[in-house]
Amino acid sequence: MTTRRLLGTLVTASVAGTFLVVPASAAEPEEGMGSRFSIGVLPDTQFYSRYSTPETGNLAQARYGSEPYKAQTEWLVKNQKALNMDFATHLGDVVDQADIDGEWKVADEAMKVLDESDLNYSVLPGNHDMIDDKSAHPYNDYFSAKRAKAANPETFQERHTAVNNDSEYHIFEAEGQKYLVLALAWRADDEALKWAQGVLDAHPDLPVILTSHEVLNIDGSGKVFYSDDYGQGLWDKFIKKNDQIFLTMGGHHHGAGYRVDKNDAGHDVIGILQDYQMAYQGGNGLLGVLEFDLSGNELEMTALSPWVAQKPAKELTQFDKLILDGKGDSYHVPLNFKERFADFAPEWTIGDENDPDLGQKARDIAEEGYTPYTIPKDQLPEGPNDYVKAKETVFHWRPGQTKNKDGKQLAEGDVATEGAVIPDAFGADGAGDLVREGGPSNVGERITYSTDHHPLSSDSGSLYWSDPAGKASMAEFRSKEGAAINKVDTSAGYTFESFVKIPKDFNGSEHGWGSALSRDSSIAELVDGSDDTDPTVMFGISNLRELRWWAEPKEGSGSTVWSHEVPTDEWMHIAVVNKPDSDTVEMFINGAPILRNAKGAEGLLPRELQWVMGAGFDNRTPQDPWYGWIGETRLTQGVLTPDQWLTARPAVKEEEPSSSASTSPSESTTEPTKPTEPTNTKEPSASGIGEAFFAGSSNGAKVIFPIVAVIAVLGGAAYALIPTVNRIFGLNIPQPPLPKIPGLN
Repeated sequence: MTTRRLLGTLVTASVAGTFLVVPASAAEPEEGMGSRFSIGVLPDTQFYSRYSTPETGNLAQARYGSEPYKAQTEWLVKNQKALNMDFATHLGDVVDQADIDGEWKVADEAMKVLDESDLNYSVLPGNHDMIDDKSAHPYNDYFSAKRAKAANPETFQERHTAVNNDSEYHIFEAEGQKYLVLALAWRADDEALKWAQGVLDAHPDLPVILTSHEVLNIDGSGKVFYSDDYGQGLWDKFIKKNDQIFLTMGGHHHGAGYRVDKNDAGHDVIGILQDYQMAYQGGNGLLGVLEFDLSGNELEMTALSPWVAQKPAKELTQFDKLILDGKGDSYHVPLNFKERFADFAPEWTIGDENDPDLGQKARDIAEEGYTPYTIPKDQLPEGPNDYVKAKETVFHWRPGQTKNKDGKQLAEGDVATEGAVIPDAFGADGAGDLVREGGPSNVGERITYSTDHHPLSSDSGSLYWSDPAGKASMAEFRSKEGAAINKVDTSAGYTFESFVKIPKDFNGSEHGWGSALSRDSSIAELVDGSDDTDPTVMFGISNLRELRWWAEPKEGSGSTVWSHEVPTDEWMHIAVVNKPDSDTVEMFINGAPILRNAKGAEGLLPRELQWVMGAGFDNRTPQDPWYGWIGETRLTQGVLTPDQWLTARPAVKEEEPSSSASTSPSESTTEPTKPTEPTNTKEPSASGIGEAFFAGSSNGAKVIFPIVAVIAVLGGAAYALIPTVNRIFGLNIPQPPLPKIPGLN
């Protein structure tokens, strides 16, 4: 490991014109500096390994010219010194399919970057790294104890090797103190825990960081808890009984967050969950930088993506978040290290206070030269007709043009009551319109009109389905009985599009599995030999906040296309494209391809079935109410390309109707929603304040002259103040060289 501290450093100070030599430890730390170090955290990398193979087309390399896994390890190595990073840890699920050798090769190449650097690391197997065939052991083939020892000569101590239970431990030094990392295998069994207890007993005075693939779980509201299947038992019989364990980290369960618990000794144990595999692009290269602020008595987690920073600007989407600032992603946790370690390591102390805020440093490094995604102005629609028409359109519903049963256009906040109509912009004489259902189970004020819509949608609004909890169970629109759109030929494939937005308070346990669109049907009634009571089409959202498209096809078996975990409070354009030539169903969100697509499906089941917006079905009984916004929605026969989607602008603009001629006042008077400008979350630095204060005015000179005058009067006594004054005020006062002192220069 690269040496980062020089012992016995001497500093010079000027006092009344004479020079003294004092130890660095006796000097006051510079403002903002402290004793700090960091470790890198690599959560589940399984989809990076899976979709970077030649067999899957290496989608990342093909589109972006780089691979997320390797981008992560390269960034950690490159910034090891700047972040005073003394160790890195992988939380398991190195690959997705343990029996696919190509995935191991991708992981091998990415981890070799760490092998060939000074950054030592631990790794452990997750459930996806294991294989049922006990005679095969790909994890050990690629990440053996021999490799661990060679790659981490300063820290690696021992490997507990057992079938599907490989665990290891490391000891690393940071800020003059040693720490033990205990990397436990997936659901480590009693034999592995017996070995682990022996490790702790052999090092009773070392603070311990425990990593394992599964420790914590997370619910739909973001609450983190010990997993029922394994984590709670690990806490009860091992973690809480060993006071040395002050921090645990794991992945496996999709999400991120932390919790603090009291162990048997009454001391805090911080548990961290970090797993972004269900985020955009299988995690989008997100990793953790965990700062140990020994002077400030806290841990700080920063979640960022070095891969996003590498992507070509033209390929960025709204899902490309460079830094995640959610409450479970980037956060501070108080931890008085000396008090916490006092019972087993009373000699523990902080190191030299000469490190900057490493969390902020990581942000600064990631943001350097990065331009966030914004929608170009020339892509914004100029009116309600500014979209590409498709002659093979089946239906094109525009909720922004919804009228009540008397034909009056709805305005902001108006309730879409029984008989309200969502017009079909393509159909004639209202044959393809959707109508708000009535009846005892479909009443109330759950559906209201909103002028909110996706910035690339040329419609003027949307409909909002409020929280269904405690209200009438269903609130739906239906196509008319006998309408031509109820029976459609999709033998040439299809392109489905919709704009949706998920509310900020979406809770998977309460709102999961809601359907934005379905068909009034039961597959079991339509397909011989099937006992599936689901409808033939379902477009909705899971309890994990994944968008789902399910369709019973004309040919082949029913298939589901899943998105990544989608954001809340952001509009999304979804395109689902069925290509008969390749028998594939692909989903795109805001133009970006989704990894988990389907193969072996052709068209939609050709039956005369009503379309339903706002609810799903089970055995033809309405259920699964939608929660959120739905914008314009279109189904087209055949395969449309991105330049033909609703987000595109036509090559030749149609003349927009004047306000007097428009049948919908909102079409001509409502401007499209503008994209939100990116927010700069960086805290102002001292130098930045100085630059802002002095730039472009003569005020700087008015401040500089008095300061220089004071320094001149004080003479040598103020000599040491010059760098501090320069730093705080953003100045550049020259500091003359010190006179030579025999024996020191």
